[in-house]
Amino acid sequence: MTIKLPPENIFDTILKVFGKERKVIVPDGIDEIYKEKGPYVQIKTRREGFLKALFRKKKS
Repeated sequence: MTIKLPPENIFDTILKVFGKERKVIVPDGIDEIYKEKGPYVQIKTRREGFLKALFRKKKS
């Protein structure tokens, strides 16, 4: 299984200035897809919304 991460953009750079990161969101149902299609599956993920990441508490 290959998981493709979206490239970083200007919003990720802005969040780094504030000391924060955006989470990567993996789609639901990966287990069923893996069982159905086998090990040669590519999963496309997406990043958390900019504002949601901006207002989340900092990591400790």
